[in-house]
Amino acid sequence: MAAAATSVPARRLPAWAQVALGQALALGLALALAALVGGVIIRLYHESPLDVYATIWRFSTERPSDIGRVLENATPLIYSALAVAVAFKAGMFNIGVEGQYLVGMVTAAAAAVTFDSLPAFALLPLVVLAAMAGSMIWAAIPAVLKVKTGAHEVVTTIMLNGVAISLLAWAILHPLRTTDTGLVDLRTDIFPDAAMFPTIAHTFGLEKQLPESVYLTWLFPLALLACVLVWFLLFRSRLGYEVRAVGSSAGSAQAGGISIGATQIKIFLISGALAGFVGLNQLLGDKGFLGSNYEAGLGFAGITVAFLGRNHPAGIAVAAVLIGMLKRGQDALALETNIPIEILIILQGVLILSVVIAYEIVNRRIARRRQHEIRAEETALEGAG
Repeated sequence: MAAAATSVPARRLPAWAQVALGQALALGLALALAALVGGVIIRLYHESPLDVYATIWRFSTERPSDIGRVLENATPLIYSALAVAVAFKAGMFNIGVEGQYLVGMVTAAAAAVTFDSLPAFALLPLVVLAAMAGSMIWAAIPAVLKVKTGAHEVVTTIMLNGVAISLLAWAILHPLRTTDTGLVDLRTDIFPDAAMFPTIAHTFGLEKQLPESVYLTWLFPLALLACVLVWFLLFRSRLGYEVRAVGSSAGSAQAGGISIGATQIKIFLISGALAGFVGLNQLLGDKGFLGSNYEAGLGFAGITVAFLGRNHPAGIAVAAVLIGMLKRGQDALALETNIPIEILIILQGVLILSVVIAYEIVNRRIARRRQHEIRAEETALEGAG
């Protein structure tokens, strides 16, 4: 009996460690596959893939200012991807992050120019809360429509994106238009300094390393904090359990006493609150006003980042930095190669496909290994009995 019991095979790694190792292997495989396929495409332009990758890496990491620009690029992408990911965990597709952050920019700008006499300790939090409130209100519309009428959130959020663009244009053309009659540009008044986010360079006296052209503000550390809070929400809170239960099986969750509608509305409001931060770096860190030349597309870019990060906060932070490096690489390709910068869009698509393939391969291997281990344990226990 004792000899038979000792024949039960012990797992070399616990389940969580196997999953973590599998994720790391999948990421490495995806990057290698993307680099290989991307290298073939680069060779078609008669350029060396190694030289191109080395140029992108050098332009992204050579100087502190380069790293600052990469992190600046990554900041809005983290918020956008988190907004997409929390909704996806509940089985919902928030395609409306684009429109939600635009509305958040409008409400933030309205607060900044309306309460411009307030001191910084009151005005800046008020502007941030205004951005969150505007985005949450815009996110509440498709959430309520889904719960009350069954309207699919993909359709309603896409439609609301267009409405948000028109709303922003109307706001800077009429109620928020600058009082400076000498300007022909459509924009708001300049925000007071009290409404602006301080840069990390100014806070720590790093102006020489991070010049004024690098708008790396405290929104980046807040983005990392948001990753931690979202992780805690999804994996260590009751609401997070309900969200994941609804996303995995709505029927089983309802049978377990979870209100599907209430959970979906709550998580969509949280998604909207995160979307409110997407446009703040360009609004309160860079420009200092809301104009018609705002940066668009950050909401859709967040979908890519969330997908690359496997909808996990830690993965999202890494994926956002990676996309930030590719965005920084546009300047490198324009200056030192003959490759069109559109090649980076192709590389992003290749990377997404590589992630799909790599994770599917690794997950299948992990599943087969677990099945073999369970069968071996059952066989050993039957022999022991």
